[in-house]
Amino acid sequence: MASGSGSTPAVSVQRLSKRFGATTALAGVDLEVAEGAVFALLGPNGAGKTTLVRVLATLLEPDAGRAEVFGRDVVRDAVAVREMLGLTGQFAAVDEILSGRQNLVMFGRLFRLSPAAARERADELLERFELADAADRPARTYSGGMRRRLDLASSLLTHPRILFLDEPTTGLDPRSRNEIWATVRELVREGTTLLLTTQYLEEADQLADRIAVIDHGRVIAQGTGNELKDQVGGQILEVELTNPAERDRAQAVLARIGCGAPEPSERADRLTLPAPRDGLELIEDAAAELRRAAIEVSDLGLRRPTLDDVFLQLTGSPPSEDGAGGSPAASGPVHGARKLRLQRHAAPLLRLRVPSPVELRAAITDAGVVTARNLRHFVRQPQLLIFSTIQPIMFVLLFVYVFGGAVKGSLPKGISYADFLLPGIFVQSVAFRATQTAIGLAEDLDRGVVDRFRSMPMARSAVLLGRTLADLARNVLIIALMIGVGYLVGFTFRAGVLQAIGCIAVVAAFGFALSWIFAFVALTVRGAEAAQAAGFVVIFPLVFASSVFVPLATMPGWLQSFSRVSPVTLTANAARSYALSPGTPSSLGEAAAWIGGLLLVFIPLCVWRYRRMS
Repeated sequence: MASGSGSTPAVSVQRLSKRFGATTALAGVDLEVAEGAVFALLGPNGAGKTTLVRVLATLLEPDAGRAEVFGRDVVRDAVAVREMLGLTGQFAAVDEILSGRQNLVMFGRLFRLSPAAARERADELLERFELADAADRPARTYSGGMRRRLDLASSLLTHPRILFLDEPTTGLDPRSRNEIWATVRELVREGTTLLLTTQYLEEADQLADRIAVIDHGRVIAQGTGNELKDQVGGQILEVELTNPAERDRAQAVLARIGCGAPEPSERADRLTLPAPRDGLELIEDAAAELRRAAIEVSDLGLRRPTLDDVFLQLTGSPPSEDGAGGSPAASGPVHGARKLRLQRHAAPLLRLRVPSPVELRAAITDAGVVTARNLRHFVRQPQLLIFSTIQPIMFVLLFVYVFGGAVKGSLPKGISYADFLLPGIFVQSVAFRATQTAIGLAEDLDRGVVDRFRSMPMARSAVLLGRTLADLARNVLIIALMIGVGYLVGFTFRAGVLQAIGCIAVVAAFGFALSWIFAFVALTVRGAEAAQAAGFVVIFPLVFASSVFVPLATMPGWLQSFSRVSPVTLTANAARSYALSPGTPSSLGEAAAWIGGLLLVFIPLCVWRYRRMS
């Protein structure tokens, strides 16, 4: 393994603390990682490993303490830190709709590579990770090991100085795990520093130069694998009993020759005990005593301690995927009487800073890349277009041919119900489509794609702007399709092309404002289903208690008072006026005020909530 020789450590952590409500995730962590080394954080789920990695990757801000990556503070110099790191999280954070090549090119562009350089680097990594044959297939068709390799390749597009691997082989089969291990060793030979979290003892033993055992948010031991094993000392005697019922008697017999208390085990037929001395003499004594007591064994052996034994001694329980292992010291003081002034981090409510021209150009490029990515989803999932239009088409047919006769008498003279209905259907379509903003963003959050974006040196606003701009483009396409349907049932734009453009523009602007509302919903609630449910709770009453389908005069008086000031009604009336008569709609000012007000409120709220994720 490589070993760092530089004067500045790759990672330096001092008394780092992080709480989530009543839960302490990190309780005063201290550690140092040398440049060019592999450093493993070993512990069960819930021990604090991932929280520490997220702090170092600038995804979380600590409550207290200090953390630096190559001398750069992860809070004050977060942008500089992101330029030096690569992150592979617990789950393969790749876009499953895009192909492997499209994923790598997209991430390369967000790493500030030119289009040509991004494509060239993507091809190199596809070959290196044996993904070239599947390069143009959607990532959702990849096996678990292939997705993991693609995820790792995405982190290596710019040769990062340090790579964070958060449980990179969890859930993989042995072959895929060995492939990841081989890649890790190759990266080390190339000089990359790696911080690896794992709950697999063998993985830490195989790959790491140094290991820190972490439990309940505290580092409870550090050292090389051999140094940690030396803490246990001596040898380990393993006995496998023919009859598990003889376990207690066998333990008592072995205690007479000096063996210590057995380690916890889920197998009643197995005893693992600290041996009082080395060599064949102990084996002979143990076999003789067990034979004398008429206790039959199927296996008897002596071995050197492993990291399992280290973990058992330190925590009293083995590492487990549910994080059940606990440390007896977890509730005690941190590092005894050692005192260190803690660096407290208090994030402002909203940071306001005018970007430089270079930063502005980069942010526009980033937003364009993310917008293109989201539009590719629409192209690769034509069913989204079908489902986005089939509902409004059904509404058109139902209302025109089923309810049109009943509504006809309340319409202005000379206006057919199809002419009245279609502008309202445009508004209804973009209103319901806005819930897809919440669903798409929530899915990206759940799959870790947003975390990957946030760990990259890209404009963070691009994630939200790219999502809402893509939805704006989709809304314009859906309105165009609905216009085609409208012409089939008798609708026409009566006031000319410019008025038609005005109609489309006011509806699209309203849909854009709604997209920011639902982006905020996705950032506030947990999960795509919850985001969708929250969206429909808001949209359904607004749409159906409006002038989208029927004139306000047909509604009860109490409902008219609400509907008359509803942004849906005002937008539908403005669109209808643009479509049917020349001139500026009387409701345009109020509709524009609603649209502008929603944007002024929800864009800052989304930015605030997005930054609060740290």
